[in-house]
Amino acid sequence: MKTVIIGGGKGCRSLLELTRGKTLKEFKIDVVGVVDINTNAPGVAYARELGLRTFKKLPDALKELEFELIIELTGNEKVLQDLYRELKPGIKIIDHEVARIFWDILNAQENQQLQYYQLEKLEKTLEGEKYFLQSIFNSSADMSIVMDTEKNILRANNKFIEFTGKPHSGIIGKKCHEALNGTKLDCGNYEYCDIFYNAVFKGTTQTNIRRTPPPEESHWEVTRIPIKNWEGEVDAVLATWHRITEKVMLMRKIESAETKFKSFINSALDWISIKDINGRYVIVNPAIAKPFNLVPDDFVGKKPAEILPKKMAATIIKHDAEVFESKNPRHYDEIIPIDGQDHHFHTIRFPLFDYSGALIGVCTIARDTSKEYMLQEQLVQSEKLAALGKLAAGVAHEINNPLTGIMAYTEDLIEEIPVSDPHNEDLKVILRETLRCRDIVRNLLDFARQDKPKLEINEPNKIVEESLNLLVRLPQFKDINIQRILDAHIPLIQSDPRQIQQVLLNLLLNAADAMKYKGKITIKSEYDKKNDKCIIAVEDSGPGIPENLIDKIFEPFFSTKGTNGLGLAVSWGIIERHHGTIEVDIAENGGAIFKIVLPVYGH
Repeated sequence: MKTVIIGGGKGCRSLLELTRGKTLKEFKIDVVGVVDINTNAPGVAYARELGLRTFKKLPDALKELEFELIIELTGNEKVLQDLYRELKPGIKIIDHEVARIFWDILNAQENQQLQYYQLEKLEKTLEGEKYFLQSIFNSSADMSIVMDTEKNILRANNKFIEFTGKPHSGIIGKKCHEALNGTKLDCGNYEYCDIFYNAVFKGTTQTNIRRTPPPEESHWEVTRIPIKNWEGEVDAVLATWHRITEKVMLMRKIESAETKFKSFINSALDWISIKDINGRYVIVNPAIAKPFNLVPDDFVGKKPAEILPKKMAATIIKHDAEVFESKNPRHYDEIIPIDGQDHHFHTIRFPLFDYSGALIGVCTIARDTSKEYMLQEQLVQSEKLAALGKLAAGVAHEINNPLTGIMAYTEDLIEEIPVSDPHNEDLKVILRETLRCRDIVRNLLDFARQDKPKLEINEPNKIVEESLNLLVRLPQFKDINIQRILDAHIPLIQSDPRQIQQVLLNLLLNAADAMKYKGKITIKSEYDKKNDKCIIAVEDSGPGIPENLIDKIFEPFFSTKGTNGLGLAVSWGIIERHHGTIEVDIAENGGAIFKIVLPVYGH
């Protein structure tokens, strides 16, 4: 239908564009001209671009054009009335009110185009998101698939496809067990179904460990994660297989190393412990716990002061602090009381560092060197006694003859010089000191002789009783209370009873002298079942022995009483030849305790 548009404004341009689109499929109009007094109006200018006739006045258009329809877009009622008067019969008019339908169509078209654009943009975005998610899915180091609630595979990542060795098309739509058929993870139709259906019906993540048998043993962490819709219902399940073979093998090596380490420290006779940076025990072996009637777990998490004797704990804390401060190994000789006896330990402490070099704790290894210490002391003492014995024998023989001459001449002079003469008293002093020198020489000879004991099988208690019988009547013991505590079941010993008696007499006389012949002496016999030894102890109520002198009292010629100092040295030698030891300690009352320790006969 040939059409003329009256009014060349924006509406005209829009209508011209509309006629050239696909929107007006059922309403075909063919615009042949545009009328407007403004030759530069948008619709007029666009009409000229389209090659259409344009007019300033309607009569000119009526004369030159043939048309069937006029569309009036001016919005002017007068223009519309003039049209009705001037038009020929048969020409239809669409006024500006009716023409609004075109704007509605145009707006609908624009909205539709906008929706098309937005939909196209959304599709591109969704496609991009889909590609992005698939890229993430494919980049995972784990094998992954997405299944519906019937175990049909909806998606599979590259790792899963590579593992199965099947094409993508041969996996999608298949059941999980079908896709894994023929692989290491072939699980049949039923294995591991429980975790899948638990994920579906419980809506929670399910995990278990899958192990494939040797020779190509492998381990996998199998996970099923429910995927829920916006209503919270499970629509699908994400299945993953995370290979943990290397981790399991590493854990086995660590556990094996840990087992070896525990076996080592638990079977070690040395004391081994590890404490953290705060001084709390982390590891303690049974060798440490046993002497304190504890088990290793009693130490873990505690500090030394919380579980050990105060003095011992203070020493440990001090030495640990020195290692922490220096960050270097340190060696110590420590004395630790165990069952009432001091034990000598050689201890090494060294710092522990983590992978970054940070200080994290201290390790202590302590070895009980009490026996070695005692043997060393005995060896030193034996060497001293042996050397001194040779020296004493030679010196005694050389001195003895001059002493005999001095004594003889002095005795003669005493008889010749009157008692009233002052020199007579001086001569008596000379004679007395000469006799003292002779006693020293006799002791030196006894000490140098070191007679080999004549061993017999005898009872320790009998030797004690015989020794006491020799002393109790002496005037030195009249104000001394002697208490006997003798073990009736003490085993027999193999000894020279006269030599053991000599030692006991020496200890008892020393005890009486230390108490200035007033006080109490306790003589005790007992069987040390743990070490299989017989013990005869002499305890006095005297002032005791200063700690700084305890290590010296068995040395020859050492004395605090002005004597020759050979009594304890001779006693030491006698007991040593009986394969025993003499121990000295401080009693609870402050006095001294001397213990003769001898091996049991036949053991």
